[in-house]
Amino acid sequence: MALHLPTPRAKNDLPVKATGLDGMKVKVATAAVDGIAKSQETSRGLAGLTSKVSVKQMRGEIGKDGIRQAAIDAGKTPPSDRTLRRWAQQDRIPNAEIAELAQRRAAIERLGGVNAVARKIGRTPSSVRRYQSGDTNELRNDAKSKLKAAKTTDTMQKAGVLRPDGTTKIATIQVTGRVHVRNGDEAGYDYRTRTLDFGNSDTPFSAEESQALAAALAADDQARVVAILERHATMDYPENKGFDRYGDQFGFHFDAIDKLDVTWR
Repeated sequence: MALHLPTPRAKNDLPVKATGLDGMKVKVATAAVDGIAKSQETSRGLAGLTSKVSVKQMRGEIGKDGIRQAAIDAGKTPPSDRTLRRWAQQDRIPNAEIAELAQRRAAIERLGGVNAVARKIGRTPSSVRRYQSGDTNELRNDAKSKLKAAKTTDTMQKAGVLRPDGTTKIATIQVTGRVHVRNGDEAGYDYRTRTLDFGNSDTPFSAEESQALAAALAADDQARVVAILERHATMDYPENKGFDRYGDQFGFHFDAIDKLDVTWR
């Protein structure tokens, strides 16, 4: 009887992004990264797991004056009430610099304001104000990491993925996408679109993987989310036994992700 093997993998020239995982750099397909970002907009289990909030929410957090101040800080004309209504309806601020400074201002407000953020990151209120206004585009490394951690925890908490004791709920995951296998110098194989049900496998997502996934989503690091999913599919998914490592040349890789469903238990 003939064996029906998958089609040998063609040369992969897909656009890729690099991300860090387990102390190494791995490359993931841009289409897969974009699929995670889209899923964050449509999947109930991912609702709120992003540091980027809607224009309507920003307007509620920092008010019209806060968005206008972001425009002034960006060197632009403050938007009128009519323009602000249009931005909220379209959920889009056309100018990238205004959008970034408005998001920055809103994030600081969610964390308790300038003075509270200054205490969290060990900097003076004036340093935080300079960062908020765009006079300083980047905080120093230690302050930058502390602010990122504070924003991530706040996002995870408000999205409901943290338990009362601060630990992360366990992620039950189903992901649909176009995939292929790599095995070093040996020819890999293409697969058509598949749905992987990690929740019903013998090895579901662990507490550590769930925390890493939630943190990456909350930090808008969709490339790292893809790598975490690929690593789990490579090392723990029953259909893919045979790999003892995951990396650019080994394991299960997504060419694209069409849908990511996550529930937290």
